[in-house]
Amino acid sequence: MALLKSKKSITITGKNLNKLGTKAVNIKPKTTKKIINRYHFLIKCRAYIFQLLGIDLIKTDDEEINNYVKSYLSKNMKNVILDLKFEDELLNLRKKYQKNKKLSLHDKDTLYSILDFITKEIVDNGGLQKYQIASIMGQNSDRGGDSSKKLMEWILELNDSGKVFRDMKTLEIGCLRVDNILSKHKYKKFVNSIERIDLNSNHPEIKKEDFLLKPIPETNEQKFDLISCSLVVNFVPDENKRGEMMRRLKKFCRNQGLLFFVLPLPCVTNSRFTDDHVLVKNIMERGLNFKLLKEHKSNKIAYYLFQNNNSVYDEIFLHSNHGSRKNIRGKPGMNNFCITFG
Repeated sequence: MALLKSKKSITITGKNLNKLGTKAVNIKPKTTKKIINRYHFLIKCRAYIFQLLGIDLIKTDDEEINNYVKSYLSKNMKNVILDLKFEDELLNLRKKYQKNKKLSLHDKDTLYSILDFITKEIVDNGGLQKYQIASIMGQNSDRGGDSSKKLMEWILELNDSGKVFRDMKTLEIGCLRVDNILSKHKYKKFVNSIERIDLNSNHPEIKKEDFLLKPIPETNEQKFDLISCSLVVNFVPDENKRGEMMRRLKKFCRNQGLLFFVLPLPCVTNSRFTDDHVLVKNIMERGLNFKLLKEHKSNKIAYYLFQNNNSVYDEIFLHSNHGSRKNIRGKPGMNNFCITFG
């Protein structure tokens, strides 16, 4: 299922999005959506297969993961030809294979074949780079725009209301562009420095780094006044790692600092396990001790701005109440997005 083809000479930044003078890349909106959705689906399936096979992979680099899988399959995959309908296998993966249940030899052979299928498609379609191209194109003003526009709108409102949020040391997680609204010169008095990180850097000013592996700050000076985590947590394929990311957001944020948190709208409106109450009231406010300052929902995106009350959070509450999935509603067509603290 090839979603996008491009010459190797065309770099990820495309269309001068990061001012590198690169050749334009034009992706139609429907194709952009297909690329993003398909990549998310494949890495979630891959992560679940890793869990079933007991693969605890620390690597986060897309190419390194694909190379690891190829090496793993060459050692474990037998020359067994299985007649599989791979799309059906992917769609029914969680129903067919339950965690903590012993796998038969046939089950393992099947999972090896599915994992091989996933890896080949990811590689053939260009992997994380093609996903990022689609994501960057999606940030154009005619495709829904830049989420940091909403962030700066809220910061201006807070300052106008008498609250002072200026000279903020900022961390932007999953940064794709260095020319977004957050970076504009006219906002320098609010944002005086920005550390930009992403799994696959496409610009010299964006550090290639996984937030889940980033060293925990040892001093308050190493923490941040503002953290932007826009459309990142939903990208993490494992719900427990999402929980770990939420803990880390807490540990990286200074007392009274701000957290700009953005998810696709269906994560809170069409999930069997998560809604606004679970995310905001339970996880963020009761568990992690953040206070909701601002909230907005567009047709496709849910935006939140939280303030860190203090450095203490309730790990016992999070583990007891959100240690595993809990079905809060169930209808056909709903998704399985959740954040757990197992």
